[in-house]
Amino acid sequence: MTRRLAVLLALGVAACGGARRSSPPAPQTLNETLAQFLDAVKANDLTRMGNLWGDERGPASSFMKPDYLRQALGTIQIYLNHAGYRVIEGPLPAQPLNPTFRNVPSPDKLREYRIELQREQCNRVIPITLVQARRGGWLVYDVHLESAGHPRTACQPPRPGTRP
Repeated sequence: MTRRLAVLLALGVAACGGARRSSPPAPQTLNETLAQFLDAVKANDLTRMGNLWGDERGPASSFMKPDYLRQALGTIQIYLNHAGYRVIEGPLPAQPLNPTFRNVPSPDKLREYRIELQREQCNRVIPITLVQARRGGWLVYDVHLESAGHPRTACQPPRPGTRP
């Protein structure tokens, strides 16, 4: 009897170990998501960022391994850290994504903003793409770090003249 109980207990523990972590519901509007995410970046609140960044499945905090999530969000926080921001454009329909990537959301589920991040050294304009989650609400999907520039260096001044 104790062997059978041990097997059932082991199976129960294994089943619970694979369960998805719960997370708060995603904000219902695009503007709420964007504002809350950028506020979390400014506050260095990686937990809140993880609840606002994700894909159609939901927040990254509900499916990513905690160590990888913390590392990814730490990088995003460093690159998007700002004294302030303003929305230049958006929400706009997002450009279609490369269909060769796995799990690419359909374009009708994506919206894009152009944001001016205000930093000590300079201001940077970056696109931020949001995705509609399957369970409702919107999440930050792509923060386009390639457009953010190095966070610790000043912007390059415009060069005089016209380049060919």
